[in-house]
Amino acid sequence: MRDLISIPRVKNLHPAIAPEAEMIINSVETGFPKNIAVRITQGLRTFAEQDALYAQGRTTSGSIVTKAKGGQSYHNYGLAIDFSLLHDKDNNGTYEEISWNMNTDWDGDHIKDWSEVVNYFLAAKWEWGGVWKKMKDNPHFQKRFNLDWRDLLIKYNNEQFIPGTKYIKL
Repeated sequence: MRDLISIPRVKNLHPAIAPEAEMIINSVETGFPKNIAVRITQGLRTFAEQDALYAQGRTTSGSIVTKAKGGQSYHNYGLAIDFSLLHDKDNNGTYEEISWNMNTDWDGDHIKDWSEVVNYFLAAKWEWGGVWKKMKDNPHFQKRFNLDWRDLLIKYNNEQFIPGTKYIKL
């Protein structure tokens, strides 16, 4: 992974998906020139952080960005990521631009860079928020393990954790 900020975010994901997420990002970046990287903007999120996001546009200022309260998001269990693209415009080793633009083709291969990332995650059987009908979430991917958020919350509330961690047993 080229983006140093993303490394700890990936390492904080549930152990069932962290290695795969890292492998996918490495594969995507192998196809990009060195001046393009993938940033994990969100990974594991606490219930309190989720509740704060849920309040946005409802009881606090800003736009509504989620329909999920604390415990209702796969982020709360380390089973989801949000991403963006980074661009080192002057090739000096520093990424000056962060983008959620789905139409950018910084590598000039006539394939949208966003689509290249999406295709790698879809090929690995991750669920993409960009295909959701009610509230599309284009930067979002998650692994469900045949569990909905209610199942995950029950496991969490019953403290069904991997020994020595706060990650639920899947």
